[in-house]
Amino acid sequence: MEKPSLKIRNLASKLLLILLIFTLVYLGIGLGFHFKWESALTACREAQMAGGFVEPEVFGNAIGLAFDVTFWPVYARANIYHDGTPFATPCTH
Repeated sequence: MEKPSLKIRNLASKLLLILLIFTLVYLGIGLGFHFKWESALTACREAQMAGGFVEPEVFGNAIGLAFDVTFWPVYARANIYHDGTPFATPCTH
């Protein structure tokens, strides 16, 4: 018969493993979202350069990556609501 503290420890370790897996999946999707969105923004900037006007990049470094990976569900939902695509750019308006 197991001690109650071992049962709690096993349960806690399983819950932490599930939380770790969920976090890794969430951040992995966010990383994919970031790279896809950056590719859409690059294509849009190239199209804008052909027209003579390019919007400046505001959050293009590590802070942009951190925001995209962390808040991708918010960005995707807002972009779909406003532009009909999860990867909205100035060219999709």
